[in-house]
Formats: sequence, structure tokens, C-alpha cells
Amino acid sequence: MGRFVIVPLFSFALAACAASGPEQPRVLKARAALEGPEAAVVEVKVTEIPPGVVVERILMIGPGGQRLEADELARSASESGPGLVSRPGLGIAVTGGSSSGVNPSVGIGWHVTGGGRGRRSRQVTAQIPLPDPAPYRSAAIGWRIEVHYSDVTGWRQVLTLPAPRIE
Repeated sequence: MGRFVIVPLFSFALAACAASGPEQPRVLKARAALEGPEAAVVEVKVTEIPPGVVVERILMIGPGGQRLEADELARSASESGPGLVSRPGLGIAVTGGSSSGVNPSVGIGWHVTGGGRGRRSRQVTAQIPLPDPAPYRSAAIGWRIEVHYSDVTGWRQVLTLPAPRIE
């Protein structure tokens, strides 16, 4: 009878490990804000960059087709961990020797750990100077920002977002 109990409990342990699942795929995010004295610079931050994705260029396009490209892309990375995690645990043990026989045992309890694998996050920051903020102020609603990026297969994509407005 002991053998018939171990197999279902072992299956339960495997199912519990699989329930946490793999890390969810990241989605490229971008935001823009006006910076500097008299709002003469647009700062763009691209975050949650998935592994294998490269941000190639960032630019602003005006309503008349004007193109303002970011001079330099500042790349950075950070790591974070999930902190202290408490979850149920299941332990299976076999004790004994040649003269006493084999004694299987099962233990159920709470397992407290540091939370496992950390998460690495990459971001790109760019500043786009406005040579003359006056035309931008008069038609800020017509401007847009484009983030050009590619993945490891070479597939090129563009993330478009509205340029920030001057209040």
C-alpha cells in the first residue's frame, strides 16, 4: 500500500512546482516627458525591453514631416528579486538500511525562501533637443515619437507614441 501512496504524492509535488509557471513575456514600454529650462528637450524612456531586442533609434516627427533624431541612446540595466516568498512544500524521504528495511515518509509544510531567480530589466533613455520650441508649442498635438527596434531574427518594428504636450 505504501508504494501506491508515494506515486500520487510525487505527482502532486510536480504539479505544485509547475503551478508557479514561467516568467511572463515582457512588453516593450515607452514614455516621453518635457525636460530642461523652458521645455527645450523631450526625454524618452523605453523600459521592459525583452532579451534579444535592440532599440536602434528614437526620433520625433512633426506634422509637416520635420524629423528630430535623438543624438545618443543611453542604455542601462538593473536587477531585482522577488523578496521573501512563503509557499507550501512537500518532502519525500526514504530511510533505513539493510537490516531495518526501507521506511518511506512524506512531510508537508511551509517553505520560506529568498524567492528564487531575480529579474533583469533593460532600459534606454534618449533626449531629443528642440531647436526652436515655439513651433512645437503651437502644434504639439501633431508631433509623434517613434522608437525603432529589432529582435534577434532581424525583424524591425516601430513603436509610436504621441509627443508630450506643453501645458
